[in-house]
Order: sequence, then structure tokens, then C-alpha cells
Amino acid sequence: MASQLAGVPAATLFSTVCVLGVVSVLSTAIYRLYFHPLAEYPGPFWARLSVWPSYLHTIKQDRHTWLLQLQDQYGPTFRYRPDSVVINTPTGYRTIFGPKGNVKKTESYYRVWPHNVNWTNTWNVTNVEAHARKRRVLNQAFSDRTLRGAEPHIHSTVDRWLTLMKEQIHNGQEWTKSLNMANEVNYLVLDILGDLCFGKSFDMKEPDSDIKHVPHLMGSFLQLMNPIAFSPFASWWVWAKPRGLDWLLTFAVPEDLKKWQGFVGKNLDDRAKKEMALKESGKGEGEAPKDFFHYLFDAKDPETGETGYDLQELYGECEVLTIAGSDTTAIITAAITFYLATNPRLQEKLAREVTSTFAHYGDIVAGPKLNGCQYLNAFIRETLRMTPPVPADLAREVLPGGTTVEGHFFPQDTKVSTCLYCLSYSKDVYTEPFKFRPERWIANTDDPEGDPVESVELAESGFCAFSYGSRSCVGMTMAWIELRIVLAKLIWMFELKQDPKNKLGGGSPELKPGHRDPGVYQIYDAFAAMRDGPMVRFKERHDDGYDLGWGSNVYEVIEDTNGPFSTSLMRKAGLLRVRVWSGLGFQVFNATNDPITTKEPTEEFLNKAEPGAKITRKMGEYEALFSNRKIREVLGSKEEHNWRQYYKPYCSFMRYGNLF
Repeated sequence: MASQLAGVPAATLFSTVCVLGVVSVLSTAIYRLYFHPLAEYPGPFWARLSVWPSYLHTIKQDRHTWLLQLQDQYGPTFRYRPDSVVINTPTGYRTIFGPKGNVKKTESYYRVWPHNVNWTNTWNVTNVEAHARKRRVLNQAFSDRTLRGAEPHIHSTVDRWLTLMKEQIHNGQEWTKSLNMANEVNYLVLDILGDLCFGKSFDMKEPDSDIKHVPHLMGSFLQLMNPIAFSPFASWWVWAKPRGLDWLLTFAVPEDLKKWQGFVGKNLDDRAKKEMALKESGKGEGEAPKDFFHYLFDAKDPETGETGYDLQELYGECEVLTIAGSDTTAIITAAITFYLATNPRLQEKLAREVTSTFAHYGDIVAGPKLNGCQYLNAFIRETLRMTPPVPADLAREVLPGGTTVEGHFFPQDTKVSTCLYCLSYSKDVYTEPFKFRPERWIANTDDPEGDPVESVELAESGFCAFSYGSRSCVGMTMAWIELRIVLAKLIWMFELKQDPKNKLGGGSPELKPGHRDPGVYQIYDAFAAMRDGPMVRFKERHDDGYDLGWGSNVYEVIEDTNGPFSTSLMRKAGLLRVRVWSGLGFQVFNATNDPITTKEPTEEFLNKAEPGAKITRKMGEYEALFSNRKIREVLGSKEEHNWRQYYKPYCSFMRYGNLF
């Protein structure tokens, strides 16, 4: 063969190759336009021919708004890649992602994400059986027991965050300076996540934190990997990963990605060492922090009894919990502050509901009263609609046997999905979809400003913020608890307004199409939504914001008979340091902003009550002492304790309840 080609002129060979190339391109184009199984579906000419239009919008992080523009042009069902169709209807969405969808996550997208082929997690594993096993194990970290145990950590972190917010009010000013809420909320939610997942707060919200760059690292990770996963060479990437690409990438990984992997890896290593040390010491279950990691470390598959995760799988799960458990909640919380600050009338309507339901700040706890705040729930739901945490489509590959969606049959290996942003802004589902209107989720039988029952039911059918079916968000219940607590406490404590000189976060005429509406919080697609702003100022709504109210708090009691000051529980709660009194086994809290001990400086008081106590920071001159509900139970049976006789002369606060 080589000898035969040797006599052929180079020009002839080149011409032959060019002709074959042109024929290949033309035949591929003709097939995709006229003979492909998806040829009947409308869509942009170049998008039906090539993956490049979709890929370019992925790079620009505006694929969700591009798909919405295509929906306006072609209707809810259209083709946006040669092998992909979206069906943006409530029925289509529930069919594709429901139990009879006969689809799986797309190999070429999701298998790009793991650091190596063994570090798959519940989110990026594509095999249906493997996902079912991982999900059964992961569900154990989100049981009713763990959710109940998580609430105190949420309260303590939110309280501390609001305290820091209040400290931004200086020199007799009514309002704080403008704060970028995308940043502030990132710190709050990651601190909550640290407590819940790794048993320790990251303390990013603290002014002196040296890891405030971590949210940027997370964003860099998403912005790097999402375009690769949607690229024309994604299938090659997946093929090459176990054949040396993973090894090569250990040397070529960008610095931000290396730091991100280091952050997740260090948290995993530190927490695993603690768990193994507890096991080796023979200490009981009661000694271990009841965080998500604890429940996953030794978890068994409830169906087979086999070990749930090895350490590599644990890394994968911890990474996805860090992103999904923080970034998605942070997106919504930042958007909530935008819609509060830009809609004063709605803000006041919400404030009336919350303050009339909860007389004291400390009464705000998860339960029937909070769940029953109708307008608060509607406000969150409307924010979730207008700001879906994963805005674009969730790629699904059709399995053998095909699938039928909205009367259309899709054969094996084609890709079908729903763009969550498109469904959330569908004019067929939501009237005035670009208007922030929580009342659309409330029937007019309950609120004169609400909608007819049929409209509310239609809106509910299109709600897609937490996905659906076996791949739905495992932390949905936790997210609702967190969002309700954060919003209720925030609006109880503060009035919000947008910085009139800086409208960051809203749309603007200078921005690209799809991002120009000033009343819509702007997000950018990197799988999860990227965002910046809003710039918001805060004013105290209540002067007694730290009247927590006796009996309303349910923080865990931590026993410590050695008597040092503890920095563990209430430092995070915005109540500064915690005194654990020896021999009593309950928390005595050190709080500011409450004029209880007016006759004697607190430090002097403590020296009398417990002369050996070590004071690890300089307290304010008249910081007050009080405790949670456990104090009454303990004092009731330990009346002889010196704490009581020292404390009683300084108490003049019957508003907290009949302590003595």
C-alpha cells in the first residue's frame, strides 16, 4: 500500500483528503438536518448542525437565557444541539425526571467532573444501580433525627451573622454601610455547612477570617468544569481520564482548582481522623459529633448490609455536599435579599406576618408556627422560581426502549431534558413571569391579592427548583428549614434597602440580552448559578433584638466540669463566649445588648461567683448573663448552688419569665 501511495503526487493526496472531508461534513449535515431522529424538531439552523452554538453560550455563562430566547421563538419543545431536545412543560419535566422516564444522566457530561474515575458521588454517577446504592446510603445523613440535630447549629450561626451585621451600624447611624450580599451570604451558608457536614464552623463570617476566598475557589471550579463537560470534546475527555489524563491533570491543574481540592480534602482528612480516633479510643456514640460525616463514615447500605462508602467515595460525597449544601442555598438567600430590598411593600407585608407570629426573636424555631407562615413560604418559593439554583438543562440520555414525552417518542441515545430557567419563566405556566409576585403561590381564598386556585395549582406543577424523581435534591427538607429560619430572623431583626448608587445584582440596559430587567436578580450559568450583589443596607427593626425569650431556645447542652470558657456553641450564636459552670453541667451564656447586670461589672460578678474562672477575652463592662431553658430545670433541683445566690440580686427582668 505504501509503495502504491509513493507514486501519487502530494497535491492529489491533499485534494483527495479535502474532498473526503467535505463529503463527510456535508453528509453529516444532511443527516442531522433531514434524517436524524430529532430532525422534526424546530431550532436554530446552526444548533441543529453543531454543538458549537450551545458550547459558546456555555462559555459565556448565558446558556439559560439563550434557551429562554429560543423558547420564545420556537415554543416549549425545540432542538438546541444535534442530539438534544428540551421539553419545557410541567408534564414533560415530570415525565423525563420521574420514575418512568427511562433515562439516565448523560455520560459525556457528568463523567467529566470527578477528579478521578473512583471519586464519583451521588450527583455525578451515571449508572442507575450505582446511583440507587449511593442514594440509599446518603439518605441516612438526612433522616429526621439528623435534621432535628442540625437546627441548633443553624440558629447559632445565623444569630452570630446577624450580630456582625448589627455591628456595621456605627456612630449613631441608622443604617449599615452597603454590603455585597452575595459575599455575606456565602460566608453564612458555608459556616452552616461546615457545622453540619464536618462538625465545625469555618468561621468565614468572622471579620478576621483568612479563608474568605473559598467561595471564589468553588466558583472557579464550577466555571472551569462546566464548559469542559459541555464541550465538543467531552466524550474524548471521559475516554482519556482512566488512560492517563487524570494523572496528567495532577501536574497541570489550575491553582484555584488545586486550592479547592485541598480545602475539601483537608476537611475530609481532619474529620476522618477524629472519627477514627473516637473508634480506637472505644468511646461511645455519644462522644461523636452528630454531623453528616458521622452518619456517612460507617454507614451501611440498608438494602444489602454492605459498607456504604470507601474514603474515595466519601471525598466525592463531601465535595458535592459542600457545593450543593452551600452554594445552592447561598444563591437563593442572596436573591431573597435582592427581592426584599427592591420591593419595600412586599418586605413590609412579610415583616408584618413574621413579627405578628413571633413576639420574640428567640421564638423563631422550626416547627408548625414557622411552617405556617404563608407569605414567608410564598416569598421563598417565588425566589426559587425566579432564581433556580441550577438554571440550564439537566442532560438526560435515553435508555434502550426509548421514552415518550408529551406524545413524542425519543429513541435510545438521544438526549432529552427540561431547562429549569425556561420552565420557571414560561408564560404558559406563570402570568407576568418576570414580575416578582409571591401572591401567585397563595389562593385568593386566603389572600385577596392571591390567584385563583387553578392558577396556584398550575404554578405548583411547574415548580422545579429541587429537581424531581430519584435524582431530586436529597437536602431539600434541610434547605427549607435553613431558608425559613434565615429569612424569618433576618426580617424580624432588620429593614433592608437597596443602595441607590449601586444597583449591582439587578438587570441593566448595558448588559447582554436576557440580563436587562432591573427587577430580576441576575444569575449566570456555570451549572450552579453565579451571581454578584445585591448591595444592601440594613436598619434595626427591633431594639430588643437579643431578647431571646426564656424557654424558646433548644440548643444542645454541652457538659464540661473543668470550668473554662467555651468557644464552641454560643460564640457562633452571636452571644459571644459561653461559660460552662463546673459541677452544674449546663450553659450559662454571656450576652451583650441587655441591661440586666446594672449594679456590677460582669467581670467583677464572675470573680465573685467563680473565683477560679479563666476569662479568655475582655468583656464589655456590663455584659449580661443569662441562659437557655435548661437553666430553670437545673436550678430547680440545685437551689444550693452559689450561682443562684450571686445572680439573684442582679436580676430585674421578669419579662424573661419566672426564673426564680
